[in-house]
Amino acid sequence: MDSKKLRQITNNLKKQLDNWNFQKAIDASKDETQTRDNLIHEFLGILNYKKIDHYTHEFYADIAEKKNRRVDIAITLGKKDPVMLIECKSVTAKLNDNHFRQLNEYCLYTPSAKIGILSNGVIYNFHAIDAKSKKGLNPKPFFSFDLLNYGTADLETLALFTLQDLEIKGILEMAEEVYFLDEFDNALFKTIAEPSDDLAKIIFKHMGGQRSSDKILGQIKELVNSVSVRTALDKLIKKEISESNTGVITTDEEVKAYNVIKTILAMSSKIKEPQLERISYRDMKNKFAIIVDDNQTKNICSIIFKENSKTIEIDGTPNKLDEVTVASITKLKKQLTERAIELLGI
Repeated sequence: MDSKKLRQITNNLKKQLDNWNFQKAIDASKDETQTRDNLIHEFLGILNYKKIDHYTHEFYADIAEKKNRRVDIAITLGKKDPVMLIECKSVTAKLNDNHFRQLNEYCLYTPSAKIGILSNGVIYNFHAIDAKSKKGLNPKPFFSFDLLNYGTADLETLALFTLQDLEIKGILEMAEEVYFLDEFDNALFKTIAEPSDDLAKIIFKHMGGQRSSDKILGQIKELVNSVSVRTALDKLIKKEISESNTGVITTDEEVKAYNVIKTILAMSSKIKEPQLERISYRDMKNKFAIIVDDNQTKNICSIIFKENSKTIEIDGTPNKLDEVTVASITKLKKQLTERAIELLGI
């Protein structure tokens, strides 16, 4: 989907949501059925899905010995086998792991459904099939949409699910990228939280050590903790400040956002290693700019983090973030990649 079309769809979604008195629908929904009829059906309507033509309540997912189990909503697009399943809960319910397991069971016994949506009418958690285990859905949603709290980036991701522009393959690729980056964060944490002998040997080598012993490795692993990591982080920040010659303090949130964005760009088939090396950042008083060729005029994006707001500005368009996470920044993948490719001259 090109940028112009994406903006059109996003603006249209925003207009429809602004015109929908969903608070009235919330107040009128006292149970699961009313939540489905008053909220979830209306939400699907905004995405241009029509009952019977594109989704049904009459799809059966037989689970082991449990026969005739009917899925709340199966999105079939008018075909025999559904592409997405929706598990509906009452608007008063707080979505939990038990609800996810119920959705996952349906998807396990419905191989054609690659995406499962768990919703209480206000929050919509989108889960993709687990590509590694191939046994049901990934328990972590790759995208969540909250009717009571959403921004431009959320609408742009939601636009991918509109009927006319639905591409399951593309959505699954996006989901895999979200999961990949999230796994990286978790893996880095685990590496530090549970240091291995291999990590200890690398640290010992940088300490000038020659031959390690079990005792030395044990001592090093005990030293890898939040205090030592924080000390190393402070030194890294000071190094970056001295190299930039600006005297501006680069925060860990800005560095994290930069690393996530650069990883997203590295996953593009069009951006190769030599081009990636041309991408850097410049921290200034009022913004943190990710640029090409160390040239401020070649601005991929500007990260503006204030006490009460977080924004990533791409080509003059601000995109608000609720928090600095892999999932929230990955929503901007398309805009970031297109802007980087343009500036790199690929």
